[in-house]
Amino acid sequence: RKDIFNILFWIFLIIGIVLLLWRIFGDSPTDLSIILPFILMLLFKIWSISDRQIKLEMRFLALAKDFKEHINQNKK
Repeated sequence: RKDIFNILFWIFLIIGIVLLLWRIFGDSPTDLSIILPFILMLLFKIWSISDRQIKLEMRFLALAKDFKEHINQNKK
């Protein structure tokens, strides 16, 4: 899943750069069609970071639970 987001990030980055260069040198695409790939690129990057943060939080919660169990076992 992480690889898909990275691939889509790079695809939209390349499309955005191509459309931007086309606008500068050819004056063809609209401003919205140039901005849209960059917005999608940022969306996929944020989504990827969010997924990593959720996984990190799950690992931290599991570690905290194990630590609590370890402390409780030592008290007995």
